[in-house]
Amino acid sequence: MSNPGEFLQACADGKIWLFCTKCNEVRNINDVEHLDCIGNESYWGPEPWWHDTRVFICKECGTQQTSAIEYVP
Repeated sequence: MSNPGEFLQACADGKIWLFCTKCNEVRNINDVEHLDCIGNESYWGPEPWWHDTRVFICKECGTQQTSAIEYVP
């Protein structure tokens, strides 16, 4: 999925997930409050969005978390 449009469509389709360590559960990227996106400075390939770390607030437990994203088809 090297096309950024495909990545955005996967987000819209609910196929991108984050992991909340407090809840020990996965959360859909659409179901959390997004605070920041931290780029992976050591990745220089064609798909940088897959290697970012997301900073978010889990709506279930209310804690701030960081997580890599996971694609679940």
